[in-house]
Amino acid sequence: MVRQTARRGFPTASGFLLAACASAHPNAAGHRGVDRGVGATFAQARGYYGVPILQKSLLWDGNGEDDDAGLGVHVGHFAADDLAIGAGLNLGTWFYPGGNATSGELEGLLRWYPVHDLPLFLDLHGGYQHATEPTPRGGTDWNFSFGFGPGIDLPVGDGCSLELGTTYHHISNALGRQNDRNPSQNEARLWLGVAWTL
Repeated sequence: MVRQTARRGFPTASGFLLAACASAHPNAAGHRGVDRGVGATFAQARGYYGVPILQKSLLWDGNGEDDDAGLGVHVGHFAADDLAIGAGLNLGTWFYPGGNATSGELEGLLRWYPVHDLPLFLDLHGGYQHATEPTPRGGTDWNFSFGFGPGIDLPVGDGCSLELGTTYHHISNALGRQNDRNPSQNEARLWLGVAWTL
């Protein structure tokens, strides 16, 4: 029931995010989409859904097997053309049998557009998450997090873009692989958002 509500709410949230483009500030060059030039600043609002990757993936073990979904807000500043540094906050719900947990996650963000004329970018992030219940189950209510993944920036107006991507997201409390209080979770986090130039 909760998962169905989250899935139904995702398109509604996306429509709200697109409406935010109507008030976006045009960038100095008058180009469509988010300004990616040095000195530009952008804000982004997104919705995400996380699907767990069981057992070992890449270099990290993952015992967690619960889906999660949430909303995030990020702000970034382009320190160089096509290279932004920023920070953000994610508020999420973890879907547990018989009850859910809520979490807040503070994270730093590095975004790079490797080819100037293409809308593709790569995100790298890391931070700290705290939840109302242990996440994943059997662990602790606090975790460190990091992730990375590709995205695409689709201009929809002056100074405003629709963005979508996928992120490999990992959480762990760093208590050690042999510690029974350190179950970690790896997941594919699919997200959709809107970004606009401030």
